[in-house]
This record gives sequence, structure tokens and C-alpha cells, in this order.
Amino acid sequence: MNNDLLLKYVSGRCTSREEERVKHWLNESSQNRKTMQEFKQILEVPPGKRIEVDTYKAWDIFSENHFSYQDTKINRISNGSSPNKRSGLRGLRHQRLQRTRVAVYTTVTAAVVLLAFLFYYVVGSTTQDVPPELVNQEITTEKGERTTVRLSDGTRIYLNAESRLTVSADYNRDKNRTVYLEGEAFFEVAPDKQRLFEVKTSNSITRVLGTKFNVNAYSEEEEVQVVVAEGKVALGSAEKGGSPEVQLTRNQKGTVFTGGEIMASKVSDLDVYLDWSRGRLTFQDASVKEMSKRLERWFDIEVPIAEDVSSETRLLTGSFKDVPLSNVLHSIALSLDMDYRREGRTVIFEDG
Repeated sequence: MNNDLLLKYVSGRCTSREEERVKHWLNESSQNRKTMQEFKQILEVPPGKRIEVDTYKAWDIFSENHFSYQDTKINRISNGSSPNKRSGLRGLRHQRLQRTRVAVYTTVTAAVVLLAFLFYYVVGSTTQDVPPELVNQEITTEKGERTTVRLSDGTRIYLNAESRLTVSADYNRDKNRTVYLEGEAFFEVAPDKQRLFEVKTSNSITRVLGTKFNVNAYSEEEEVQVVVAEGKVALGSAEKGGSPEVQLTRNQKGTVFTGGEIMASKVSDLDVYLDWSRGRLTFQDASVKEMSKRLERWFDIEVPIAEDVSSETRLLTGSFKDVPLSNVLHSIALSLDMDYRREGRTVIFEDG
């Protein structure tokens, strides 16, 4: 898809024929919808309402460090320019900024690079120009999308589909490094003996100094799961009167139930919990309901289960990477002794 056409679509300047062309392209695959979302992110992600950032200077620095486009550098307006000339130059700067953003998108994974840069430039900056009151930074993913964010301290976060990550305004400034999660994310936390790293969900708090772990905290689930891949974490409940903190180490899973009860257990296969962050869709003894929900998030489709399906005894085990949706559906149907039919973006499983 032509980048100029995507830019016109996002800015609402498409003709009716061009708009239909883009919509047709979006409906062709979840990858196309992911591409559009990343394109929107690079054009629309703001640096924060209360943070004074010269975005033109930011793009100048970014482009000089990473690219060689001749028109990437944005001309500055001198103090001696007349008002009319200044206005005209600002419009030119805006046009060049738009072209720069498109050029960046065609060269790298746009959302990841821009978000990483914004976190470094906005959150990581300690210049005197930054006012004392900051705002939180939020990154979201839709169904069918996954992204990676690198924070100012070097911490890397892999965000799963249909998730929201909020980074505290005083991240890496206060005594703790705090983020808030709704959904699922895998964390590779940069070590810092002076500052704890905290992940807060609606009913759990996970604290570490530096380690790798996965947190599953979708709002529609009744529990939060934390699985440790490396190091040690302290898992506690956000509920008043909940269980005391539980220490978890590698190959252990902590589950926080509604009401604050915490249970720790051994994990025999970490890949089952971490494969999603490597681009692999893995099931192990997954119920039909779980299978349906995960397919919806992974492929951005709707997967209702027919009322006559007897699903209590059907458990799915399997793994898929870079496999077309049709092949995944066919394999699942065979494994669960079910039939399915597709109606656009809706897939309905029925008894075979």
C-alpha cells in the first residue's frame, strides 16, 4: 500500500474511491491492520500534555542519528524572521515533518522505534526545561497486534494483543519504577539496586530489582498469573486483607485470585507461557473457551462457539508460528473433532 495514500486516509483527505481501496486493503489481513495501527502511532503518539518538547528538534536529532534522507532535517525559524515569513516556514516545517514520518515508517518498525525514542526523549530527559509536573505515558495494542517498548532505563517490554501499558510519570525518577498493566506483557527489567520495578494490575502488585517474567492480567479473567523466566519476583495482592507477598523464582507461577488469595506452583514448560512474545501461538490443555478468546486476540477475528458444542472434555494442545489462519483453524477443528465455517471475520465452531 502506498504510504502517501495511507497518510491521506489517516488525515481524512481521501476521495471515496481511495477510501474504499484502503478499507479493502485493511480487510485483507490482520497484518495490514497492524501496519495501519503502527502508521497511526508514528503520526499521532503525543509526548504528553504537560511536557514541553520541541518535536521538530526531536525529529532532527532522531533522523541525524538513524537516517540519511536529504529532507529529513527540518529548518529552524530564526528570531529575526517576520511574522508572515515565520508562519510560512512553520507550514513548510510541518509538511516536511509529515514526509519525514512517512520515510521513517518505510525503514523501520515504526511504532517500536518512535515509542522507544519518545520514552528516551521525554521520560529520560533531565534538562531544566522539563516542568516538575509530568503525565503518564500510555501504550495500547488492539486485537491482532503486538509491540515492543524500550523504557528510558533499558527495560524492554513485550506487549500482547488487546493490552494497555501505562508508565508512571515519575518513572526512573522516584524511588520505584512503576508501570500499570491491563492485558498481558513480558518484562525484561534492567537491573537497578536503588529502584524497585513494580507492575501493578487491578488486583496484584509484582516487585523486582531486575529479572524476566510474564504477567497475564486481562480484565475479563478472574485471576492474574505471573510466570518467572529468570531471577526472582515478589508477588502481592492489591486487595486489602489479601495474602502476604509470595516469592517466585525461575519456573514458578504465581496466581492471584479474586479476593486476594495467592497460590504458587511449579511450571514444567515455560514456553507455554512465553511463546507469544516470540511470535508463536501455543496451547496446552486449553479449553474451548480459552482457545476461542486467544484466537480472537491473535488474529483479530470473532470466534463464537455454537450452543450445541459439548466443550467440557475437549482440550487443545498445539503450537503455531507463521501459519495462515485457515491452516490453524483446520488443525484445531481436527484436534477437537469439530467443524467450523467462516463468515467474513467471524469463525463459528460447531460439533463435527
